[in-house]
Amino acid sequence: MTAPTATPTIDRAAKEAIGWEALLRGGDATAAEREQFEVWRRSDGSNEAAWARLQERLVRLRGLQGGSGNAIRRALDQPNPGKRRLLKAGASVAGLVLAGIATRRIVSTFSLDADFHNPAKVPETLALSGGLPPVTLGASARVYTEGRGAGDIYLASGQIATDGGAAKMTPLSITSRDGLVLSNGARLSVDVLPAHTVVAVQGGDAILSARQGARVHIADGTAWSMTARRVAQMPETSADIFSWTEGKLVVLNRGVPDVVATLGRYFHGYISFPQVALERRVSGVFPLNDPHAALQQLAEGLGLSVTIYGNVLAVATAV
Repeated sequence: MTAPTATPTIDRAAKEAIGWEALLRGGDATAAEREQFEVWRRSDGSNEAAWARLQERLVRLRGLQGGSGNAIRRALDQPNPGKRRLLKAGASVAGLVLAGIATRRIVSTFSLDADFHNPAKVPETLALSGGLPPVTLGASARVYTEGRGAGDIYLASGQIATDGGAAKMTPLSITSRDGLVLSNGARLSVDVLPAHTVVAVQGGDAILSARQGARVHIADGTAWSMTARRVAQMPETSADIFSWTEGKLVVLNRGVPDVVATLGRYFHGYISFPQVALERRVSGVFPLNDPHAALQQLAEGLGLSVTIYGNVLAVATAV
């Protein structure tokens, strides 16, 4: 467990070049968008230069496809005097993080000042004070505890699970941007995703309070979706949701963006799926300990193929 370090940014032209690469490879670019791309390239010499440098790097990565992460990093780090490195946005203790990418969906908040951060691909245990049970942090989870009340955790991103246990322990509250989860002894899984917060409860019950909406009592064994305005039960059981602690992602009729966001925590690179695929729903069991295989499985289930460049970039396209 470690506190994150600052991540340097890449310049505007580099961000836009990567965004255009993802869009054009995604297979859903319209004729108008392709024309806009050509206008972008011709409008500024720095744009053309950024595009050329990106293609040069991708050619090098294609030659390394299937190679080790260290080989990919060496390719990205190859000296290029007088030029910015385009794809390497920064290295955390977990390794290469491709960030700051502009496309239809922009990676937003990194919560770099979180009190605790799990940069690994395997769950880590965080001991809490005040007689509370340990909390398991999933990949890329970021939480705040300092300056908050006893038993109060703010989950900024990723997944956490509590162990539950003694009925007389201090009530535990877990807050996300969407609302509050409150329980006294039940085991909880809380997952902050781009569109909602997913909550599962085992061995007891809990209260969900949406930030601007409903307050719902949830029963043992159930799974719920919470946004700022609403709370709704999900088709998965709590056992399905807790499978992430065992290295599996189990989803039933789940939106593809949920699956892509979750796999992204383990892939630690940039993932691009066509917009039409992101509007679909899927069911399945995906291996979190093998994100490449999981991405292949997701793409095939959607009738797509996916090209993966090490642990840096994955682009799904129509077959």
